[in-house]
Amino acid sequence: MTEQQLDCALDLMRRLPPQQIEKNLSDLIDLGGVSSVYLWDLDHGFAGVILIKKAGDGSKKIKGCWDSIHVVEVQEKSSGRTAHYKLTSTVMLWLQTNKTGSGTMNLGGSLTRQMEKDETVSDSSPHIANIGRLVEDMENKIRSTLNEIYFGKTKDIVNGLRSIDAIPDNIKFRQLQRELSQVLTQRQIYLQPEN
Repeated sequence: MTEQQLDCALDLMRRLPPQQIEKNLSDLIDLGGVSSVYLWDLDHGFAGVILIKKAGDGSKKIKGCWDSIHVVEVQEKSSGRTAHYKLTSTVMLWLQTNKTGSGTMNLGGSLTRQMEKDETVSDSSPHIANIGRLVEDMENKIRSTLNEIYFGKTKDIVNGLRSIDAIPDNIKFRQLQRELSQVLTQRQIYLQPEN
């Protein structure tokens, strides 16, 4: 969503009755899938939860589900021009691949992250826009972490378990490894000074 589209959407939202805010925030954050937003009052601000569920359709022989829960607490500062946002996000992910060459693999897990940030509150940057940006940034960070760390590590493990080399080549390689290890060990013994 571009900055101009976001500004237009926020302008329209300011004109809507208060009971529509949860639905509008849900629509603003939703990037596909199903989402719900619930808000409640606190002594010096408000809190809310944003629930997002995205399910894969099974195309390309990959099924999956992304469930994210974002709990936000907003404490308004005494000046009224800034607010402190505390966001706790949990993503639960499940994937299943079923490909002819590699078979079926299930992968699932969850990841929780927290962040706190002070933001300016104004007509051009109301709470709804600030929360939307925080949630979007958090989802992108979590997606990046899952992609780089978890999927990368899983790929390394799977590649370590599976061998695309023929068995005789693998045996020759292991034999060469043993021979090199023996030569290096012998060399190390000769290089160590005697006491």
